[in-house]
Amino acid sequence: MTEKKENPHNEQDNANSPDIQTHLNELLSGDDGSSKTKLSGKEKKLSKMRRIKANKKKANESDKLTPLPTDQNIDNDKTKTKNSQNGRQIEWKQLLFPHEWRAFKTIVVLLIVAAGLIYLISPASQVKKYDVVGTQELSDKAILKAAGLQKGQPLLTTLYQSDYFSQEAKSKNPQIAHLKLTLKSDNTLQIKVDEILKVGYVKAGNKYYPILENGDMLNREVSEQQVGGLPLYDGFTSAKQLHKTLAEFGELSMPLRHAVSEIVWSPTEQNNQRLLIYMNDGNEVLISANELSKKMKYYPGMVAQLDQAGQADLQVGAYFKPYK
Repeated sequence: MTEKKENPHNEQDNANSPDIQTHLNELLSGDDGSSKTKLSGKEKKLSKMRRIKANKKKANESDKLTPLPTDQNIDNDKTKTKNSQNGRQIEWKQLLFPHEWRAFKTIVVLLIVAAGLIYLISPASQVKKYDVVGTQELSDKAILKAAGLQKGQPLLTTLYQSDYFSQEAKSKNPQIAHLKLTLKSDNTLQIKVDEILKVGYVKAGNKYYPILENGDMLNREVSEQQVGGLPLYDGFTSAKQLHKTLAEFGELSMPLRHAVSEIVWSPTEQNNQRLLIYMNDGNEVLISANELSKKMKYYPGMVAQLDQAGQADLQVGAYFKPYK
């Protein structure tokens, strides 16, 4: 019989197999005893401190290198915010079907229109009161009638058409130069009036025709006697003479105007613009037409010092001559 010869390599392999397995386990576990030496406790502590310092250094460097916000970054942030808003809007729209979204918008528009209509027909949108200012002779009723203004008219529409009502008032009443509407309170409109005042009368036949300070004569307002204590103009031969006197007389104060009874055009060779003025207190005044507003204001102080009637000459200087 032949004896089986054992392979010497098998015995060697069998002997080395535990060592190989141990080595593989060490490699897999990351603990390679042949290549790495174990660190002492002191070395581990030093290594840990080095890592902490290195991490702090990296953090400081990253802070220093942090870029400041630029316009481009700000624009990018705005774009992101806008995109997020658009995204929310899209999400909102996605909650409704297209026809439901259209119906929703239609309902909102109808509600706004309905609210506007309710306001327009409600008492809150109507004029409850007119406050007239700036008048001296005309009454509030005369202003409202000429302009065609009434309570209960639409507030906003009336206020918006201020120029229309001004033109209407001027065409109906020559004493109204202009008026302006402004909102004073919730339901009150203020009417500011520029009034053309009456400065006297001109007698034609048995009628007295009122004259305005702009020289216009009110043909529709005639009377058989003087009204309002205004003077009568007499003796004027031209419209230029009358207009000049009216303009000067309109500069006087209201009490002084009402103190005059009659103004007569009475020129002389020495003064071709002389006026003879009859006062209601029985005195007479001689004065130039072109200086009427300048010198007539001294008359009240002059007569206050006198105890008898007479004639005050204000053409050159100021002189008073009592009646004989």
